[in-house]
Amino acid sequence: MKKFIFIPVVILKTRTGFNAFSPVVDGCVVSDKTIDKTLERMKETLEFHFEGLQLIKQIGTNTGKVLRGSFEKYGEDAVYASLKIAA
Repeated sequence: MKKFIFIPVVILKTRTGFNAFSPVVDGCVVSDKTIDKTLERMKETLEFHFEGLQLIKQIGTNTGKVLRGSFEKYGEDAVYASLKIAA
């Protein structure tokens, strides 16, 4: 049976684009001009972070790759995203 981890991501609108961070993964912060580009950069950042921390070994996963992301808009300036990661 496949295992998955869902990582919450908060995306905030700024004057120049969007910033994103995860409240459960310290140190992963990105920014870009569009929501889609910001989420894509966050996916790449989280994958790099997991590899760097060797989280893959700790949670018994063999990939650690982000499979998909979903958005939920909270207001004009904030978006919540959940990233599904193969474990």
